[in-house]
Amino acid sequence: MTTLRPPRALLLDHGGVLMRSVRRPERMAAFADRVLALVGPRTGLDRDAVLRDVNAGKAAYRAWKNGGVRTPEPREIGHRELWEDFVAADWPPAARALVGAEAVPLCREMTLAESDKTLAPGMLETLRLARGHGVRTGIVSNTLLGSLNRDLARHVGTDPYLDVQVYSDEIGLRKPAPETIRLAARALSVDPADCWYVGDHYDRDVVCGRRAGVGATILMRPAGRRDAGARPQPDAEVADGLELLGLLRSALTGNGTRPHPGRGAAA
Repeated sequence: MTTLRPPRALLLDHGGVLMRSVRRPERMAAFADRVLALVGPRTGLDRDAVLRDVNAGKAAYRAWKNGGVRTPEPREIGHRELWEDFVAADWPPAARALVGAEAVPLCREMTLAESDKTLAPGMLETLRLARGHGVRTGIVSNTLLGSLNRDLARHVGTDPYLDVQVYSDEIGLRKPAPETIRLAARALSVDPADCWYVGDHYDRDVVCGRRAGVGATILMRPAGRRDAGARPQPDAEVADGLELLGLLRSALTGNGTRPHPGRGAAA
């Protein structure tokens, strides 16, 4: 039995930790109409062609991201690159140039169309607990559009409790590049060894925490979706924000001990 050392900073992933998403695939056809209106009627494209290429581009981007986790310093794709090379590679040059020029607003509209996002249960309370105990807080996240996440933070009320937000599209690096976490730690004037990092992926988040030398890596994932064979394992596992709240409270107040669930015990 062991207790996690209290952190001086609590760093969180965005999607899957701070926020929850509900997919809305039925909205993508309207987004394809928006793209078609942008490129104009003389391209030979129609809604079905645009929707097909948007979905194919998204699938190619996912594959590209998944391959990057095996590299030491994976880069983030540029917004123009995503639209010109992944989505519109076979479109007429004029249409390709138009979506490239509008890549940032198109990324924003596409992200908003794809899903609805809500604050995960227990997370606002976790941030408030950290603030009340003098623990700095921040976000370290791979994302297509960090500015949208900043807007969401203001909308759901987490912005006042976030001391730093580090997003892959703004720094050009993706997790598990350790510099993503180290940037946040430097901004908070703390050592990575004094940070907890909470994410929901083994290959991005746990690996990133280990590479950056954080004090504890915590995986937020339901028990039925955990992988005892994954390497490396986290220092602790929680099912949701409410369990994270309990873990942080236990560490900060010294009430009780907890096993390291990621090293063979149950959360």
